Amino acid sequence: MFIFKFEAFTTLCELHIDAENEVYAQYIAHIISLEAKRLEQKYGFFLENSELYKINHRTTNSVLLDDEFTSLVKLALFYYKKTLGAFDVTLDGTIKLEENQLIFSHDNTKIDFGGLVKEYAVDISIAILKDYKINSALVNFGGDLAAIGNNSGEKWNIGIEDPHNENLNIETVQMDNNSLCSSGHSKRYKEINNKKISHIIVKEENNFQQISIIAPTTVDAGVWSTALLSKPSLIPPSHIRIVKKV
Repeated sequence: MFIFKFEAFTTLCELHIDAENEVYAQYIAHIISLEAKRLEQKYGFFLENSELYKINHRTTNSVLLDDEFTSLVKLALFYYKKTLGAFDVTLDGTIKLEENQLIFSHDNTKIDFGGLVKEYAVDISIAILKDYKINSALVNFGGDLAAIGNNSGEKWNIGIEDPHNENLNIETVQMDNNSLCSSGHSKRYKEINNKKISHIIVKEENNFQQISIIAPTTVDAGVWSTALLSKPSLIPPSHIRIVKKV
């Protein structure tokens, strides 16, 4: 098993690849890192030369998108509907899609793909690994994880971090050919007047600080962990497994 690390999406990314030799594993890891950084550069909310930034600072409220950008907006709109609005990538308004034409409700409306594009990058990484005939691997982009196969004949044992103490795990889960994501208020927040404001908008009063989900894809796991933290009364589809609420 060969381990590689790099930075993307302002976080540490780690790959565990079971390959026939280190040179082959390193080649695959390089391809994955380039793709992750490409996605970060294209969809970075605060990156002034990103495509997303340019669209958010547009001069017209009707923008023609390329096919990849269109597919991400379609995903976002799909999950917005499935989660009854709990997962929402728009800020200050709404969007609609007519083929590849994105239409904003007004000038101030913006898109933030946080909670979607990093998870999408993990799923792309899994697809790359499978294309190169890798049967055992683990992808971890800042706590968004996906596994292929097993680890030396055993399932992957993954610890879920305590939201109150990053040095402790509150649960260990077993993974094989699925994904795990945890959404919480403690990691990503803004500080206003010495108060921490979570990046997740709570639409239903609750005391949960973190929710962890196992699902077939990382996008699925990430979206539903965020949506359920925002609105715990939601009933997710049967393929979504809640493994921990704290």
